[in-house]
Amino acid sequence: MTDTADPARKPRPVLWAVSSVLSALGVLGLWKSGAIEDAQAYILAVIPLGLMITAFVGKYRKGNARSAASRRYLGRIALLMVFYLATLFLAEYLIEDRGVTGAPAALVAFLPGLSFAGVIWVFGGLIVEEQDEFFRMLYVRQGLIATGISFTLAAIWGFLETYHVVEHVAAFWWPTIWCFGIGIGAVANKVTYGTYGECR
Repeated sequence: MTDTADPARKPRPVLWAVSSVLSALGVLGLWKSGAIEDAQAYILAVIPLGLMITAFVGKYRKGNARSAASRRYLGRIALLMVFYLATLFLAEYLIEDRGVTGAPAALVAFLPGLSFAGVIWVFGGLIVEEQDEFFRMLYVRQGLIATGISFTLAAIWGFLETYHVVEHVAAFWWPTIWCFGIGIGAVANKVTYGTYGECR
């Protein structure tokens, strides 16, 4: 249970992975707004790829400082993020820019959603596979905090939307908020128990 690694020198693969997603979404936003051309977008796409590679490197550099379940979790998350970014750009290119429709469009649009949903399943796998009961409790606590935040906001917004008080929000924002809730749960763990949980 004791984490003997120096916190100041510990890499944070999850933070690198999150940074890669945020930077990719930023590049995607610039590209779709017309602020940058296709060629520039493809060049800038190196940034999230580089961040993701850094996440992989960080994961394996300090692998012994983590539990086997934590190492598998970080590896799965990194792979999911690579798949998510690739399929997101593919969907934007084929559907938005090339006008693909019908069953091919449905399949291409399905893939980034599937990879994003996979984050929740991978987190569940971390809870099941973790052998340390203390850290398992931290993960469960994180998941409950994230679920409480996302479900509360979804329920409230859903009724506000039903009665035309607010505008429609795409459904993919609710699992996105869940992922941010995992971060909030990690901070709550740090404040309460002195460790973030899966970011150890």
